[in-house]
Amino acid sequence: MLSLALLPFTSLALKTTCLLLLSNLLISFVSLPFSRNIKLSLYRPSVMGPLVEGAIALAVIGFIVFGFQWKPKPSIGSVKNKHVLITGGSSGIGLQIAKEALLQEAFVTIVARNPAKLEIAAEELRKEVKCDARRINTKAADVSKYERISEAIKDSNLWRPIDVLICNAGFLRSAYLENTIIEEVDLTIQTNLTGTLYTLHAALPLMKKREGRPPASVVLMCSLSSLFLLYGHDVYTATKYALRGLAESLRLQLIPYNIRISLVCPGFVDTPLLDQCEAEIEDGHLALVKLFNLYDRRKTEDPKDVARYTLEAVKEGRFITTALFPGMFLTVLSRGLMPADSFLGALIELILYFPLRLISFIIASITPGAVRYVHNKYYKFPKQ
Repeated sequence: MLSLALLPFTSLALKTTCLLLLSNLLISFVSLPFSRNIKLSLYRPSVMGPLVEGAIALAVIGFIVFGFQWKPKPSIGSVKNKHVLITGGSSGIGLQIAKEALLQEAFVTIVARNPAKLEIAAEELRKEVKCDARRINTKAADVSKYERISEAIKDSNLWRPIDVLICNAGFLRSAYLENTIIEEVDLTIQTNLTGTLYTLHAALPLMKKREGRPPASVVLMCSLSSLFLLYGHDVYTATKYALRGLAESLRLQLIPYNIRISLVCPGFVDTPLLDQCEAEIEDGHLALVKLFNLYDRRKTEDPKDVARYTLEAVKEGRFITTALFPGMFLTVLSRGLMPADSFLGALIELILYFPLRLISFIIASITPGAVRYVHNKYYKFPKQ
């Protein structure tokens, strides 16, 4: 995800400057033993020093230049004439992805559980995109009902083989775990996690059987809650972390079938779901979300932007995609064994990791006091 193009460098001169700085840093590190005149049996500083350091400099610069140029081969490259199936496609992010895919000349299936909303969404697509109506397919199905979603997937695959599967259906309620009614606990898990598993269970066998195994893609629409908790949304956070684990597990299993998997993690997005949550949340809870998750309604992401970078992730085969801030920093801190999308991106993440880890340590040390302060301000605990 992190590449030099994402940084605020707009000219070749600035990119070259960054490249030279990285080179000098590595040269200084690698040549440190020689600068201290450590006498080795095969090395004499007075004679070989300049030659060795010159060779190291050339090797390091060549290494970084190679990394600057190298990127994994694109996955699909284009969604033109590809079949993109989107669950949760009648509103919000899903509907915007459908619009963007149609603008890029894809065939689109939108799946949603409410037939009335589904028809309204289809009509909106036909009017706004002004595409051939035959490029739009609709299926009414609840992802938490295996028989229904399985039938919808099979019918859609008969219409056109599925090239891109976007698991976007989701559910969110703003409440602490102990205050969440059990029915909503079940609904959150069934929609966000079980519904995704059901969709994949029905679709993957069909996608693996595609003739000639052309490139294909699976997108799990998560959120920054897959990388860092969403305060006071315990069940939701648990389901999003589970989807991240699912993506990491499936990534290797799907390689032989030429299917890439992408984990898309936007921040707060301006959708009807966010409106509903904001209306439900109490003041103390909202204050803590603003504190720990940097929530500011004025700075929410536009669903159109999320749709664009989701399809870019599909075309390039990127494993993890987030908004630049704060997603970039959370990705660095939680990368682990998740694959980088370029050598240079991995190098930049490596350089950023240590200062960001220090910052996270400082934040973690002041967090308990901040929690107590906000709770004391908004909540009254019973006397012991």
